[in-house]
Amino acid sequence: MSSNKQELLGTAMPDAAVAEFLRNHPDFFVKHPDVLMEVALQHSSGPAVSLIERQVALLREHNRKLKRQLQDLVQIARDNDRLSERMHRLTLALIDCTSLEEVFIALHDNLRNEFQADAVTLRLLARPLQSTAGEQDELSSMDILFADKDDAAWGTLKGIMNNGKPVCGILNTTQLNYLFGDQATDIASAALIPMANPSSADRAALPLGIVAIGSYDAERFHPGMGTHFLSQMGELISRAIRPYLS
Repeated sequence: MSSNKQELLGTAMPDAAVAEFLRNHPDFFVKHPDVLMEVALQHSSGPAVSLIERQVALLREHNRKLKRQLQDLVQIARDNDRLSERMHRLTLALIDCTSLEEVFIALHDNLRNEFQADAVTLRLLARPLQSTAGEQDELSSMDILFADKDDAAWGTLKGIMNNGKPVCGILNTTQLNYLFGDQATDIASAALIPMANPSSADRAALPLGIVAIGSYDAERFHPGMGTHFLSQMGELISRAIRPYLS
């Protein structure tokens, strides 16, 4: 690179050089209309503000808002694409499962690796098919616990189960201890996904249980976030575990 070009890169070009460049390239703004949009052109009108200048300023501000909106829409589309890919991988993992234990392992690994979950717990109302005491102990060690409808802690989740829709936000101490046990003090926010019985016409009548996803980040799950994908996840998990429950 020549020394002249280096000097131009390191310092602002003199007005004379800019003027000379534009005289030598009269079609510059035709080729680069976006640059013209950013140039401040004064229109002589004395102390009053020119209507042309005001109009151009408004058009520029409107253009900037449209650009920001477009960037937001593009980002939302990208985020949804990534969520769809993760849901697809979760679906494939659950299809390959042949037991309740495998379903939970696939769910646990996928949510931690793909969805950055810090804790995953299942609380089921239905009992597993033909399970022995030893098998139930093994399931409990995997954070698959079987709920008692009359349990006071489970009672605090009845509203969520009856509503049938995922809930995100900060849980109270009783809910945290019941759902996350030893990890309760570390969970700052959570998503609770009710699981309905897909074989029941009245889905609220025979709930299967609830999936609890915990995060150490208080902003990870909040009441204002969308729950469309969480609802789909609840339906998917419900169908995956239903064949292994009584």
